[in-house]
Amino acid sequence: MKVLVADDHTSVREAVKAILRIEGDIQVVGEAQDGAEALRLAHALAPDAVVLDNWMPGLTGIEVARRIATELPNVSIVLLTLDPHLTELALAAGADAVVMKDAPSGALVRAVRNATGRGRRRALGRRERDRLYADSVFVVSEALEAKVAGVGTPRARLGAAAARLAERLGLNESEVERVELAVLLRDIGKVAVPDAVLTKPGPLAADERAQVTSHAAIGASLLHGSSGLESLAPLVRHHHERWDGSGYPDGLREEAIPLGAQIVGLLDAYNAIVSPRPYKPAFPADFALQQLSLTAGGQFSRRIIATLFELRRDDAGLLLPRGIAPSARGY
Repeated sequence: MKVLVADDHTSVREAVKAILRIEGDIQVVGEAQDGAEALRLAHALAPDAVVLDNWMPGLTGIEVARRIATELPNVSIVLLTLDPHLTELALAAGADAVVMKDAPSGALVRAVRNATGRGRRRALGRRERDRLYADSVFVVSEALEAKVAGVGTPRARLGAAAARLAERLGLNESEVERVELAVLLRDIGKVAVPDAVLTKPGPLAADERAQVTSHAAIGASLLHGSSGLESLAPLVRHHHERWDGSGYPDGLREEAIPLGAQIVGLLDAYNAIVSPRPYKPAFPADFALQQLSLTAGGQFSRRIIATLFELRRDDAGLLLPRGIAPSARGY
């Protein structure tokens, strides 16, 4: 089976190619960086299927799907997206399958194999979309961790630290579970931020910083797309709010900030200090804790800082010097 891959992000194209090449009978015959190139290569290479992102420069994936469906009716189309609300639009345009962009590799492979006839998967229902979404969002956090700084402490340790902190602060079992999941997905919105911005070694320009800081709201919007994950959306949206009201995206202050979001934000801040970034080295855990102690009453509540230090005292191994999980720009 010959497949053409189209996405404007190199890292996404490489990931898709790697997934498909594992299947011995799937050959990636070409790749495109924008919609116009995808359409040109589809005509030139006559692939069996095209896997394309929706948001590309020039023609969108849906526009390309519409053209391919009309001009190359024998070519099957799989659209990758992070927005489940685009499913019906894509299928109506001629796509044979729609897969969440951050889906598990098996979902993508199944979609490519099944997309052999026009309209095969047009009846994709909300339950199936939610299942794919819920199963796949964790792949995004792993990809974001690997994008900038290599391998760090397992994600399980990050979730464990969040759960311990939530329990110590008095959250109930279901709330603890939400915090544990939310801390893993806190940066899911960064899939919408260009790689060049996330990995820039120097200071960000104002527009670049705005792109990075948009990730909290974008992440929440993505989680709202799944009934199984929408309860995590407020924790992801508000994990960069500050106790003194100077945070983003909504400028919440003090108790108006969900406690779960405060926990996620605190661990994210710790991780930003102890993990290497394109623009700085990793700092020791003790230095990170010292810096966080200075934020009590400003960035974070005095209560949550004190609780973090209690956990550190009771379990020194909970926050390892290597950091919890390296990620991209820590804003």
